[in-house]
Formats: sequence, structure tokens, C-alpha cells
Amino acid sequence: MSYKITIRVFQNNTNAFFHPVEQTVWNYANGGTWTETNEQRTLTMGGSGTSGTIRFVADNGENFIVALGVHNYKRWCDIVTNLTGEQTGTVINPEYYNGGKRAYQREKQLATYSVSNSEGRKFTVTYTNSDGHELAANIVIS
Repeated sequence: MSYKITIRVFQNNTNAFFHPVEQTVWNYANGGTWTETNEQRTLTMGGSGTSGTIRFVADNGENFIVALGVHNYKRWCDIVTNLTGEQTGTVINPEYYNGGKRAYQREKQLATYSVSNSEGRKFTVTYTNSDGHELAANIVIS
């Protein structure tokens, strides 16, 4: 059975503007798609066992990736900050699978995660609807 995660992005600090530059979908559970409607992005996945990422870059060069997905029928999330030039979503998304270096984060099945980058900016992802097949999450950049 398919899953949807609807994502809203909030930027609370006006000293940098972050915009999405890349979206990925992992190929398990028949993969999935990204759509955008009314300033919201929706990741639709074919079933449990897959995920997607959104990579953001700010006008000042700061960047981060948010990973969201469903593992063993339960939502999960992660944020990766301070990306190097070669760390795109296409590179990061597979690291959550097949014993990759980020698989531990997927296994935690967190409903919220928060981290700060090297500049002290805080990034948070929180599922506002964390059960069932119609999930919702907010990404907050502070």
C-alpha cells in the first residue's frame, strides 16, 4: 500500500534564503514521485521500505538535506548539514540502505529530528501527522 508525506517548509530567519535544488526517491517499494502544490511538496511512495530526500541551498552557500521515508510501516526522518560539493541527494539517499553509513538513522524511525550546522543555524523536521498512510511533516529553518 502506498504512502504520502506532505511537507511544508518554514524559514524563521531572514539572513539567508534556502531554496530546494534537488529531490530524490529511493528505488525500493516501487519507488515514488515528488509533486508540488500550493507551496507544499508531496512524496508519494509505492510502499514501506523507501524514502526521498530534498536538498536545500541558501543564497549564502549554506546547504542541507532532509531525508523522509517509511521503514517497517513506520515513518522516519533525518537531516544532513554542511554538505560538500559532491554530497547530493543522489549520493546521500542510498546511504540509508544496505548497511550504508546512515542506515542507523532510518532504523531509529524518529518522528522529529533537529540539528545545527557549523554556522549555528538550526534545522528541524517534525512529523505533524506521523501515523497511517497520509503523513505530514514540517521542515523549520531557524
